[in-house]
Amino acid sequence: MAMSFSGAVLSGIGSSFHNGGAKQSSVGAVGFGRKTELVVVAQRKKSLIYAVKDDGNILDDINEATKKASDYVTEKTKEALKDGEKAKDYVVEKNVEAKDTAAEEAQKALDYVTEKGKEAGNKAAEFAEGKAGEAKDATKP
Repeated sequence: MAMSFSGAVLSGIGSSFHNGGAKQSSVGAVGFGRKTELVVVAQRKKSLIYAVKDDGNILDDINEATKKASDYVTEKTKEALKDGEKAKDYVVEKNVEAKDTAAEEAQKALDYVTEKGKEAGNKAAEFAEGKAGEAKDATKP
């Protein structure tokens, strides 16, 4: 048999702790005849949540809710780790692509410079041969 209480009645029951001036939660016990009712009140923002348990064990319910919350957080953490692994793989892949592209461009630049160096060397050799021929002809009597 569950009983309903007003906020005014509950505000006087049990103890609460404060964090930065805001009431966080309240737990209290109320006796009715031979039975003791456990009342748990959690406050977030401006809404209050009341739990009144008269049959069974409210600690089992709290443990079950805690386990569900823990399982949810564990699941979301695993998802975040998978997403992080995907992001890491993507970054590694793009770095490899960038490295390959940079290596290709560096090879193209090296090939171009080598080709232009050969051309310049050939022109210098032709020029030197021409000047050597002129010098040889100039030394003939």
